Amino acid sequence: MKFEDVAFHKTIGDCEDDICVNIEIEYLKMEGDSETAQNFNHLIEQFIFRKMSISDDIKELTPEEYVAGIVKEFKSFKTEFPDANTGGYEQTTNCKLTWSDEKLISVELLTSVYSGGAHPSYLDEFLNVDPKTGNAIDILGFITDKETFKAFVESKLRLKLGMGENDKWEDFTFVDKFILPENMGMTEKGLRLVYNEYEILPYSDGKTEILITNDELKDFSSF
Repeated sequence: MKFEDVAFHKTIGDCEDDICVNIEIEYLKMEGDSETAQNFNHLIEQFIFRKMSISDDIKELTPEEYVAGIVKEFKSFKTEFPDANTGGYEQTTNCKLTWSDEKLISVELLTSVYSGGAHPSYLDEFLNVDPKTGNAIDILGFITDKETFKAFVESKLRLKLGMGENDKWEDFTFVDKFILPENMGMTEKGLRLVYNEYEILPYSDGKTEILITNDELKDFSSF
């Protein structure tokens, strides 16, 4: 499998002195025209560009159509509220391949989105893909002993947050019980788990990361 970098850039308006639309996206595309490549490329495009969707009910669109929708909303807002200082849209996405073998492809996507308010939102997300089909897969399928894995991650998170074994989660985080993060991806050093801002801690604390090393993974996985 070979991948190439794709860049997508669109700017409408003056981002220095006024609200604007500014979209700068770099992502991976699998080379070739096989069904696997088509599935992979469609998956990653929808994952990135769907963040621009105004409605959760919107049907799948091409990247150009998603961007056109944002531009249309922006122009409509500028016409209706010409003196407003909010209402623009800025998105920056960077993408890197963190793991690739015959069983798994892990792609990390770092995204910043700002559409008004006090600050942008930042997301560190993983796409885990079956290299045989190009479709998304649940990386927890590689965990052979899920209960042991969950307990191990919990102990690592408690240590990272300075929590004792019997401390209550609600006294340290936004949650009242331990939960695994939605974002996990394989890397050269091991399995990275990421809680994004607001998932368990406030925005000011940023994201929370845990690394399960390759040696540690041997006890409860088939990576």
